[in-house]
Parts: sequence; structure tokens; C-alpha cells
Amino acid sequence: MSGFFEEFLVKRAANATNAFIVETHDPKRVAQFKQLILQSAHFSAHRKLLYDLQSSDLVDLETGAPAQDVVSLPSLLGPNVPVVPSTSQLLTLLRSKSVVLIIHYAFSAHHVEQLSDLLVSASHDDELYRRKSTVVVFTSDAELFPAVVRRLAYTITPPPSLPEERESLLRSIASELSQALGRDLSLTINADIISASSGLTLHDVETAALESFATHRDFKVEVFTQYKIKLLREAGLEFVTPTRGFESVGGYDYLKEYVARRVVGVLRNPELAARYGLGIPKGILLYGPPGTGKTWFAKALAKEVGLPMVIIDPSTFLRGIVGETEARVRQVTRIIESLAPVLVFIDEFDQLTLSRQAVMSTDSGVTRRMTNMLLAWLGDESRKSFVVGATNFVSDVDPAFLRPGRLDEVIPVFYPDARAREEILRVHTSVVRKVPLADDVDLRAIAEKTWLWTGAELEKLVVEAATLAMLENAETVAQRHFDEAMSAIEVNVAERESRFKQMVNELVKIENVNRSFLKSALSFFERVEGARVRGVVG
Repeated sequence: MSGFFEEFLVKRAANATNAFIVETHDPKRVAQFKQLILQSAHFSAHRKLLYDLQSSDLVDLETGAPAQDVVSLPSLLGPNVPVVPSTSQLLTLLRSKSVVLIIHYAFSAHHVEQLSDLLVSASHDDELYRRKSTVVVFTSDAELFPAVVRRLAYTITPPPSLPEERESLLRSIASELSQALGRDLSLTINADIISASSGLTLHDVETAALESFATHRDFKVEVFTQYKIKLLREAGLEFVTPTRGFESVGGYDYLKEYVARRVVGVLRNPELAARYGLGIPKGILLYGPPGTGKTWFAKALAKEVGLPMVIIDPSTFLRGIVGETEARVRQVTRIIESLAPVLVFIDEFDQLTLSRQAVMSTDSGVTRRMTNMLLAWLGDESRKSFVVGATNFVSDVDPAFLRPGRLDEVIPVFYPDARAREEILRVHTSVVRKVPLADDVDLRAIAEKTWLWTGAELEKLVVEAATLAMLENAETVAQRHFDEAMSAIEVNVAERESRFKQMVNELVKIENVNRSFLKSALSFFERVEGARVRGVVG
């Protein structure tokens, strides 16, 4: 028996309420519930009715025949047009005899408006208690219902699928395919397949299994994995396999060394951490000005630890998830976990984790619910994914996300120092692209002149210098091209120095910042840049 149905039986036996809301977008869960109601000894003496909101059909679940006796008024639109039963008619029926009324499928405000009065009236009706009459509404999102309805009714949220359910379903599909083709197909159903299909609803498992059979004549792990990746993409997430490691990160030696020891080393050797009673790192938040290469660094980190990467772009994710259900969001996080070990990169982390003060009073509640779900996911002790967030505005992040247990620490990503700027210029002239440099080009001198420039601006400098040389039809890109390009790119150094100082002040106030690392990072920066750093941060 399914776990969510057992939960329903316990709450029904305890008279917790007469009204239940089941939150799922899996049609197989609806079919499963109907079948279990028909088989359950608890409801053997009950009349079982099914009301379809989409067609307005009210039928007897056992016979499949229309329940014409419930609606006494004839249709004014003709004999073949269904009449929608009123709340009073349904309540009269529920009070007169023992009835289980299953209603599906509520997915809009219009449906909720139809059902709210019925659920409130039925929830604690004494006569319904006595007869054990029950109303069960299937919905895509329990949050569609007003808070008062959700308090009076009991909400059940079935998991997408359980391992034993997936195995049973796959064996059933294999049996049906074998019968249809008239021979034993001996399709692969093992622990790897069951694990690969985790996070999927039963409907998704069936779809992926049939696709796998149609393509490979067997059940293949990669098909279920690709199906999950497709679902992530539909929710605004991107699944990638990074190809460049720390060798592609220009400079930032202090950052690469720290992360290599604290993160990469532990993720590669979890036994070492366990030996000292330590858990696996949960995640980090990269905090720094725009254009300092936080996204590039995160991708390089994924390559260093040998993990695939799920990228969450907040604007795309929120656009893809608005109108979806909380259950759907929970399924997305479950799919991410089922792909683990995986590195999850959340760009513009502050946009998904806005502090309570930053959330507009006009917000529909989507942002706050999203924040709560992310908090629950990040704080889950069983979470296997490693999360890397990136933000330009750490002050906008809800402090709850910065606590140990959700993210291990906040790591500063300063403007690139002179040594880093020289290496970034070298990467963009000889690795990312091949730029024919003249003998007089001095990348070190250019690096010295670009104090507080970001990696993105240095890349733009290289492109602009190469473009100027191309327009002249010059054989090589000379120093004068870089000088001219430099004068065309405006960088407000005074503003950057003020932002740098503000960043350091914010880092000092954040509890989840390693003070020793912050001090050593600033010392490293100072050794390279000298008096310029001392003049800014003191």
C-alpha cells in the first residue's frame, strides 16, 4: 500500500477532518488512489463517487455510470449537457449516507472558488464524522486554496515516487511489453535503473521507460538521466559538464589554493574528513564585484572536483516556476539530488534568497515560498549536492542562508591583482583566442595600468585592441593598439576603490567568513599591489 494512502487512512480514522487535499501533478497518483479506495476494507460499505472538474461528470466509481440521482434539477441546455452539482446537493448526499467523494483536477482559481465552500462546510460536519463521509480533492497546488481552507482540510503531498513503486511499475511495463510482443524480453531492472529513475513521478518513469525501450529495446540508465535533465531544462536549469579547471583561471592564487585545500581535497577524499569526524562540505558563496569571474571560477571548480554541474539562473528559474506548484519545485530539487554528486551553481544568489526586508509588500508570495523551499533544501542534512552561489550584493541575501549547515562559508573574490591581471591578459591572448602580438606588447605593463579592472574588462581590452589592429590591416597587435583601446574603456577607479572598501567592511561583519582567510587574502593582495591596497582598506 502506498505511504500517502496510509497517511490518509490514519487521519481519516482519527477524524482529523472530513476534507482532504492531495497535492500532486502525477495522473498515476490519482489513478492509484481511486484503485486503493475501491480495494480498501475501510470503505467497503461506502458509496464511491468521482467528480471530474474538467468535464463536470459525476460518476459512480465502482460502476462507471453517471450518478444521476445526486443532481435532481434537469439541464436547461439539453439532455446531454451535464449539470454541475451544487454544494448543498453534495453536502446532502454526504450527510445522508456514507460516501467517499473524489474530486479532480483543481489547477486554477476558478476550481478553488467552486470547491472552497464545500471543503469548509464538509471539513468538520458532525453528520459526516458519524458516517465517515469524506471529500478528497486532487490539486496541482495546495497553495491555490485560501489559508482557512488549508487549516480545516488536511493536505497530503505524496512523494514523486518510491523505489519499490518504481521497481513494481517497471516490472509491470516489462511484462506488458513482453505480452504484446509475444516473447520474454528480459528487460534490465536493477539497482542502477531504480536509482537512475529517482526523483521522477510514476508518470515520468513510465514515459522514460517506454522511450528507452523504443530507442534501445531495453531500460537504460542514461535515458532516465537524460529525461531528468530535460525536466530540469524545462524548469529553467542547465546541466553541463565543465571542460576547464583551475588552469583556465587567471591569477587568484590565494583563492585557488584555499578552495583546493578546503573544498576540492575533501570532496575528492571524503574518507579523510570522516577520519577527523568532519562531514562533506555543503557549499560556498562567492562574493565579489561584477565581472570578477565568479561564474568562470565555479565552472573550473566543478572540473577540479570531477562533478557535472547544474546551473540555476534565477530569472529563468523564477519565470519557469511561476504558476507551477510547490510540489513541482520540490520535485526539481529531488531530481538534482538524484543526480548527485553534482555541483549546483546559483548565479545572482541574492535574487533567489532575498532577505525578508527586501521582498516587496506587493509580492504574490511566490518569492517567500521559494525562499522557504530553498532553505529547507539547503538545510537538509541528507543533501548530497555541493552548492556554489555567486553574488554581487551579499547584504541582500537572507541571513538564514549564510549560516553553517546550509553553506559552509562566504568566500571573497576581490578585483584581480596585478599578477592576476597579467595572467588574465595572457589567457585571453593565447588560450581563449590566439592573438598575434607584436614584440613591443608588454602585458605586465598593461596589467600595472589597469588597477581594479575586472576580468571581463580585460577581455574587452584584448578584443578592442585586436579589432583596432584588424581595421588597420596590421600584421600584429601592437602596444599602441592596447594603449588606444585602454583609453576607450572608461573605469571609475575612485568608485571601485570605495566599493572595494565597502566589500571588506561587509565581509568583516558576516559571521560565516573565515577571518584568517580574509586576512591572508588581503595580505596577498597587498603584497602584489602595495600601497594602493593600503590606501583603500587601511
